[in-house]
Amino acid sequence: MKQFLVACILLAETLCGYSQSKISLQEDSLKVLGTQFTSDSLESNRIKANYDFIRLFVSSLKEKNSFAYPYSQLTNFISIKKSDDDKFRTFTWFTQLDDGSYRYYGAIQINNPNKLELYPLVDNTQNLKISDNLADTTLQTNQWYGAIYYNILPVLGIKNPYYILFGWKGKDLRSNSKIIETLSFDKGKPVFGDQVLEDGQKPNDFHSRIVFNYTKDADMMLKYVKNDKIIVFDHLVAPSDKLKGMTDLYAPDLSYDGYKFKSGKWVFQENMKLKNLPEESDDLFIDPSKDSQNTSPVIKN
Repeated sequence: MKQFLVACILLAETLCGYSQSKISLQEDSLKVLGTQFTSDSLESNRIKANYDFIRLFVSSLKEKNSFAYPYSQLTNFISIKKSDDDKFRTFTWFTQLDDGSYRYYGAIQINNPNKLELYPLVDNTQNLKISDNLADTTLQTNQWYGAIYYNILPVLGIKNPYYILFGWKGKDLRSNSKIIETLSFDKGKPVFGDQVLEDGQKPNDFHSRIVFNYTKDADMMLKYVKNDKIIVFDHLVAPSDKLKGMTDLYAPDLSYDGYKFKSGKWVFQENMKLKNLPEESDDLFIDPSKDSQNTSPVIKN
C-alpha cells in the first residue's frame, strides 16, 4: 500500500512538472505575440497578434495548476495581480489604435485546483462613456469598464467582503484616468460595483467606483498607504478658471485627498496631511506615448 501511495505521488509530480513545462513553452510564444501587439507599427498586425495571444493564453491557462504559474515573462505586456487571500488573480492589458484610443482586455482567474475557472472581461467603455450613472452602476464581467489594474486591496472580515481595485486607463491623445473599482463575488461569480466609496461633494452618498480624469501631460498618484490604512490620491484642479469642468485637462495641485476605512466603507477625507508622502513610483502602466524608446506599455518599479 505504501509503495502504491509513493507511486501515485511520483506520478502526480511528474504530470505537474509536464504541465509547468508545457506552460513555459507556451509562454515563450506568448512573449513574441505580446511584443507584436504592443510594438508593431501596423494597427492590423497589433490587433491580429492580440487575438492570437488571447487564444494561446486561454489554452495555456487550461493546463493543470496554471494558477500557480507566474507568467513572469509577460509582465511587460500585461498586468498580473493576485489577491492577498489567494482567491483570484486578474490579467489586464490593452492595445492602442492609430487614432490614440485604447481597447482593453482582461480576465479573472479563480483559484480552483480542479478546473479552469476563468471569467473574461469584455470592454464596454464605449457604451459606458454616455452613462450618467457610471459611478453607481453594477457591472457584470461582460460589461467591464476596461482598465489596467495595478493593485488589489481585500476588504475582508465583514459581513459582505469585497475588493478594491486600483486601475489606470488611457483614454485618448490628451487624457488618462485613474479608477477606484469595487469587486465582489455573487455565488462565486465576480461582479463590479459595491457602493462603499463616499462622494467627495455629498457626505453619506456612496458610489461603486470613482473615476479621476486628468491631462496626459501630468501623472496622478492613487494608492493605498498600508501603514496609515488609507487610500490617498492627488487633488485634481483645472489649469485656469476658464477650463473648469473640462476634467480631461485637470492636473494635481500638490495637495491630497483620500479615503479612510470606517464601518465597512470608505469615508472621504479632504486635504489630508500625510506624515510620510507615498512614493510616486506606483506599480502602474504609463502611457506608451511617454516612452521614448518604443510604444510598448511600461511598468514602473
